[in-house]
Amino acid sequence: MPGRGKRKADPLAGSANGSVQKKTKSEGSMQCSDGKNGLSERRLKQYSVGKSGRVPLTVGITGARADDVLRGVEAEVGRDALVETVAKHFSISKAQAELRYDDFPTTEAPNHQPLGSGCCHGIEEECNCPPAATFVIVCQGVWQSFAEQHGHGSEMQAMVEERRVVCWRDVLQLMYTPGLPEGKKLILRPRLFELVAGPQILSVVDEKEDVLDVVKIFGGEGPALMLRLSGRVMRVPCGSSRAYQVDVETIREAVKGLVVGTDEQLHHCLTQLQPLSLGALKSSLQKVIRFHAKDVLVEGKLIPAPVVAAASAALLFASKGGFSPELQLFTRGATAAFKRLAVILLEDAWIEEDNMASSLEGLLALGLVTQQMNDYEPSHHLIISSMRIAAKAAMSCSLIAWRKGKQGPSSIKVLECEARSFQTSAQLLRDLRSFAGDMQMFDQVSESSKSGKLEMLHAHGRPDIMPLCHIVDQHTFRGVGHVLGAGSGATFADRFHLLFDQCTGCNPRFSDLAGFESRPEVQRARFAQNCCLNFALQKPRNALPLISDGTPVSLELDTGVLAAGVGPISVHVNAGSKRKKELLVLLGLRCPEDEVVMLKPVRATRDLFGELTEKERADAVTLARSHSHRVVSPLLPSSKEAQFRDGMWEVDGCKWADLVSQGVKVKIPLVCPPRWCDDLLKNPSRVCDLLDDDGALEDALRSTGAGMIADSDKIVMCMTCSLPHGISLRAVALLRQQYACISMPTPSLQGGLVSDQLAAYDGDWKVYRLLALISRLVPAALRPTMPPNFQVVNSILLRVVEKWMMEGIQSRPADLHLPRSVGLETVGRWEEVQKCLEQVAELMEHQREAIHCMVQRDEDLKCGGHFLIMDTGHGKTVTALVYAFRWLCQHGQNVKRLVWITPHGTVENLVKQLRDTWRVKTHVVPRISSAKKPKSGERYDLVLKDFMVNVIHADHLRAAIDKGLAAEATSSFFVFDEVDEMYAPTLRTSAARRLCQLCPKFVAQTATPLRKNESQLLAWLADTCSFPVDKQNWLVAASGMVSMQLELGIAAREEDVLVPMVDDVRDHCRRIFNSRGAARWLEMAGLVQQHTDAAMIKVAVQAAEEDRSRHADGGVLLIADSRQHAEKLLKLSSAHLPSGDFASLEAPDAHRFAIVVVTKDKDRGYNSARRLGVMVTGAYAGNAASRHQIRGRLRRLGQKRKEVRFVTVCMENSILHLLHKRHSAVDTMNISLEQLGQRFSADVLKGLAGK
Repeated sequence: MPGRGKRKADPLAGSANGSVQKKTKSEGSMQCSDGKNGLSERRLKQYSVGKSGRVPLTVGITGARADDVLRGVEAEVGRDALVETVAKHFSISKAQAELRYDDFPTTEAPNHQPLGSGCCHGIEEECNCPPAATFVIVCQGVWQSFAEQHGHGSEMQAMVEERRVVCWRDVLQLMYTPGLPEGKKLILRPRLFELVAGPQILSVVDEKEDVLDVVKIFGGEGPALMLRLSGRVMRVPCGSSRAYQVDVETIREAVKGLVVGTDEQLHHCLTQLQPLSLGALKSSLQKVIRFHAKDVLVEGKLIPAPVVAAASAALLFASKGGFSPELQLFTRGATAAFKRLAVILLEDAWIEEDNMASSLEGLLALGLVTQQMNDYEPSHHLIISSMRIAAKAAMSCSLIAWRKGKQGPSSIKVLECEARSFQTSAQLLRDLRSFAGDMQMFDQVSESSKSGKLEMLHAHGRPDIMPLCHIVDQHTFRGVGHVLGAGSGATFADRFHLLFDQCTGCNPRFSDLAGFESRPEVQRARFAQNCCLNFALQKPRNALPLISDGTPVSLELDTGVLAAGVGPISVHVNAGSKRKKELLVLLGLRCPEDEVVMLKPVRATRDLFGELTEKERADAVTLARSHSHRVVSPLLPSSKEAQFRDGMWEVDGCKWADLVSQGVKVKIPLVCPPRWCDDLLKNPSRVCDLLDDDGALEDALRSTGAGMIADSDKIVMCMTCSLPHGISLRAVALLRQQYACISMPTPSLQGGLVSDQLAAYDGDWKVYRLLALISRLVPAALRPTMPPNFQVVNSILLRVVEKWMMEGIQSRPADLHLPRSVGLETVGRWEEVQKCLEQVAELMEHQREAIHCMVQRDEDLKCGGHFLIMDTGHGKTVTALVYAFRWLCQHGQNVKRLVWITPHGTVENLVKQLRDTWRVKTHVVPRISSAKKPKSGERYDLVLKDFMVNVIHADHLRAAIDKGLAAEATSSFFVFDEVDEMYAPTLRTSAARRLCQLCPKFVAQTATPLRKNESQLLAWLADTCSFPVDKQNWLVAASGMVSMQLELGIAAREEDVLVPMVDDVRDHCRRIFNSRGAARWLEMAGLVQQHTDAAMIKVAVQAAEEDRSRHADGGVLLIADSRQHAEKLLKLSSAHLPSGDFASLEAPDAHRFAIVVVTKDKDRGYNSARRLGVMVTGAYAGNAASRHQIRGRLRRLGQKRKEVRFVTVCMENSILHLLHKRHSAVDTMNISLEQLGQRFSADVLKGLAGK
């Protein structure tokens, strides 16, 4: 039975999840099958039905029989209501319902166990216990993203495509990596699912039932099935015993009497269309019908358009299906064929036949059947009927005038039964799920049909020929926007709109296509479309002939390559009492003999370093050195193993130090150059014109080779030197850390951000063309694939190409023509700023050490930036500031400014600290507005000031990046403050990542480097390393972060105050839970918190009085959930003690306030709360990083107390209590990452500070 994902929270049983989401398509859908060990069919039933007269029934997975509903809420709603619900659900009489209800089991499975589990083990325990139920995944939804985070995306897709029978263990293993935290262990909780009735085969149908008779619609003979599906009764032909296989005979039969096509044409058409993906086949079907041409030019041969439409439909029926990221839905080929054909009939070409409205209804009904019944294969007759409809649509000159402003000159009469068919079709499409525009179109036509007529448009002529490349547009080939040349639009949104409006969206039924192919915009589109189609059809490329045996190329190795290639080494050491302790050994980055030893990271809270004894460390290192280890690195392709011998690490018998000094050498053959090379060396300024040369791009995309051209280094350097700085640096950034493929970001259908990747920026099409031309110069390094992507052929050679590109950028004439005195003057200005800072900045030892580490990394590792980790209150700001100015004094000849990116809520305090404490000239960059009348403090343009710290609100990056900030990045030093807020794939993160790739140096700093999982940290880590970083060796890369741990000597005492739950609250919670609505969890949480506020105030007042009795300016930091909650708490606390809001922390009379109330989001960017000694909070939804940060407002340098208290007040046995328990056990990997650095004691810092 297909399930629909739904998050529910039981206020009494609790939820292991910290937050509640609305009902969405996010969870996967499943079908349950028989259990094992002789049990009757087991399946989950989670009914929460909102229809009138039905009662929500909460159930779990048990040994229930098929179609059973579990009891358990009789005391709440009464037996009569439950019996009535059972009767309505199963469509039986009340007497039958009473008998069935008496037989229902009364047990429930615990919600913390995975769906269908037959034991209490977790996924990490690797048990072999038989499951209680097995499933077929109908739609994986967001599970696809979870699986991809752990490198199992292809396996998840295979499960769905192959319709495998799987159990809970099979699913969770794809969302879990041993040794890493935050596996999706609770994604299969029973109460995450609401299983609805799937296709039910009916033997008898009530005469009053309205039956959708698909057999009658499409005719044919043979047995039929009567089904109840999505609340409808359908009669459909019995499915075929085997899946459809494409053959010429069926296509000939489908177009019989419509057009004449030879067998040769049919074979040619099928052969050419065979390689197309599911999306390309859908596009082919739609574009052929929409363009309404007489023939389609398919690789040199003219094929009648109806034949191509029928062949496209045939190939769709034969396809296994594919995953749609936009819909988060896996679609079978047959489902796609039925649904797409139905959409085309309304959108592009209506067939004026008497039964077409019912045919539309039948197509969507069959689409729903094939979607819901995985084993249903459409009959031969249904497939031929559908293909014939496709062929007729390609020939039809009619179109329903559903578009606004497109009124038809004629109309067709719509009978009442036909109007009902249109209405049913609209409902069926929503059940199937489609794009919002499609569903709105069906709703519009359905509404119009009620008037008894539909206005029509008609084509007055047909184009003679449609080239096959016309099927290419952004809906299926998102990279086409990168290939389009000059004049195609200044943004991706413009390019997509122009391509669709002026080319692929054109329909002769409502627009004149005379002279279509000669239009300039169409000719530009045809070039890009042909380039993409060549890759889609997998056409062979031109092999470049070798003209020489080759020339040697060498690559300097980073010292961390070995550590990354070996990765974490797992060892087991004796821990006493015959116990073994599993440890991880990481080879050193600068010197592999400086191994790092740590405990294996797990979800439970523990110190990964402090709990180890010196003996355990020594034993672990000895064990690691006593064995050989496999080396897996794209930069050491021929290396097999690393071994410790004679006091040093060796790779295949060669000392690592010698390998680093020698570098890696490869011999690359020479191939013939492109025609434009000689001219480019003579006239470098022509490179900008070269990027607009479609002929040069076509040559690059159609060529392949196993070498490089002569003087490729000079030409690559010439190109990156002569092009605008932003284009060259963006190209280098896309190559960096790529060892398998180079995937440029692609925009959404609207030209904006895609949810699962960083943003594609306007102008990226020039970057793509640059990389394509470089692939022609060095085809052995990278090879174009479907735009805008490239395959990495030789990782070593690609790193060499990256080096050439950087050398070209650094030798820019724009920099060289300036007199040397200008560079010296710039350095002199930075030296003046540094002297002013060092007069007031007395660095502590851990800060000095952090600066020294960053300087050392610059010298040894040649890294582009640094990841600085210090806990809250330990001086990250001054550390980054001093390092930045020292670097600028030594290397800042071409760097004019320091840009500080900081998140919301920290700007004001940061600026005050920079100006007042560190006496640094600071400029707050105004927000860039796109409004006609900007607000006060906003501007149209970007304003940066040289030789100052320019502070930019992180949320303003999305506008500033395209208003000049990217261009200024090449002459700016960047500090990304609280970088953990710049992980998710958002416009802000995209802008930040682009800036760090363009600038000469950056510092990314935070106290909490880990958010949800390591995948969000990987990209930033990779930008600070010169060796390959992936999910297997990310801990090795993390060991290279500049992390300083300071032992403050301030104890943190955690206290929980539990408020008893009274009966009124419990009863109210039950009523809310049994109500309908996605926001009921929030309503419950608000109710519980409302009855906890008085206890919070009582605890806060008592704690403030105690703290102020010892410290005159002391008191309590009281944390509220929201602004409204803060106002309420402030009003309540003011009745007892002087209380203030967030602004009072910086007030001149701040010491007067015994209680300061702030919201939970005020977790960063201020030091003034350190005068307080106690924090009182409730249990609120949020993340571990935020909770860690807000505690750091009290426990930081400058805190006078030896102990600070953190008190959590919540209602016992409530959902918030369970939330607090989960928070208490949440992963502590942030602390673990900090511990990779050095430790300093606060007790000795004052003595060291003056040295």
